[in-house]
Parts: sequence; C-alpha cells; structure tokens
Amino acid sequence: MVGAVRHLSAAAGGRGSAVRTDAPTPARLRDLMLPIAQHAGASRKAIQARSQEKVDRVLTATNDLLVLAGPSAVTTTSVAARAGVSVGWMYTFFDDREALLEEVLIQGLVDLDERFDEAGFSLAGPNWRTTAAAGIDAFIDFLRTSTRMAGFRVLWFSSEFSGRMVQVNRAHDDALAAYLCDGVTALRSDAPDISLYLMAQTFIGLLDKGFDIAFRTDPSGDNAALAELRRAALAYLETFLR
Repeated sequence: MVGAVRHLSAAAGGRGSAVRTDAPTPARLRDLMLPIAQHAGASRKAIQARSQEKVDRVLTATNDLLVLAGPSAVTTTSVAARAGVSVGWMYTFFDDREALLEEVLIQGLVDLDERFDEAGFSLAGPNWRTTAAAGIDAFIDFLRTSTRMAGFRVLWFSSEFSGRMVQVNRAHDDALAAYLCDGVTALRSDAPDISLYLMAQTFIGLLDKGFDIAFRTDPSGDNAALAELRRAALAYLETFLR
C-alpha cells in the first residue's frame, strides 16, 4: 500500500482497539510517528508547563527503571514513586503500565526518525546506495550511542516487547516503508515483479532481524554481524533499484 500507513489491530485493552494509521505518508521522516502516537502511549498531551515537567519526570523514571532492572520493574506504582507523583495523577496521562512502555518506545522511534532525516535516508535517485547506507549507519549509531534512549533499547530487545508495543513498532515500520518506496525514482528492467511497498517492507525486515542478531548479546553490536547486515540489505535493494 504505497503512500499510506496500514491500519493495524492492537491487542485488547488500553487505548481502544487499534494502533491506527490511515493517514497520508508524512513528507518528513521525523514526522512518521505523529499519526501513530495519537493512538498509543500517553492518552493525552500535557498543556501546562507544570504538567509537562511531571510527565517528563515520569518518562525519565520509566527509562531509569528499564535500564536498572528491566521491563518487569516498571509498574505504575514504581514509576510514580520514582518520579515523585501520585499514581492517581499519573493515570491522567497513562492508562496503564503498557502505556508507559509504549511512550518510551514512541519517543525512541521519534529520535530514530530524526536521525534518519539528518542522515538523508532515502531510496531516491542515482545515489540511493549512499543514502540507504546512511540510513543503516544512522540506525547503528542510534543503538550504540543513544544514552537518552537507553530504556528503548532495553525494551526493544526484551521478551516483554509484545502486544501493543509490537503493533506500534509495526505501524512505524509500515510508515517507514511507505515513505521509502514513495521516493523510489528508477527501477531495474529485470527487477522482481512485486510492489515497491513489499520491497521496502522486506528491506526494513532485514534491518530489524539483523540488528537483533548483532545486538542481542553484544551491547556495542557485533561488527561482523553489522557488516553482513549492511551488505545483505544493500544487495537486496540492488535487485530492484538502479
């Protein structure tokens, strides 16, 4: 489905029954999460500066607990105590524990998309190899150096990365695939006869699995696995793009 993000059903519970996205593909990578975040994570946005400061403390506490003790340590009670807010106040913005974890995931993906934007991640034009490789390298750098999002990384590689969080991540992958395939400008004459959207989804799937292999046991990422990921992902695109 080129040009739009797929509607994805979410697990029951929490905020409604879907992580939704029948929205046009944003023009900038840094905006990919805007429609997705409306249906996941925090149930509302803080308007007042004082409330925003408390929300920031809640998310910092969630991130800290993820890093210190893993996802199982994150509960509404433990986060509220660490952030210095009441559980009742926290429910104003977060429906449950999973909403807290979703918001950490959302903020991490927003940070990643900003890095993609800065790197010029794209499949467009004759220099697509350079811009595709720049996107892969931006992802590697994000996983290696994003200390502000350390909780995101713990969550992404944990066994608790499931349910609604998986739906949010899939919605982001689909949005990224739509963005990338919309930018394609030239195909090989012998390219496989599949949609550009499926091509882009498969490319992103290669990245997701490759990063799992490279980082699951090595916090810095296994260099050999990352080199193979980069080679394999670009070789896959080479069968389509010219």
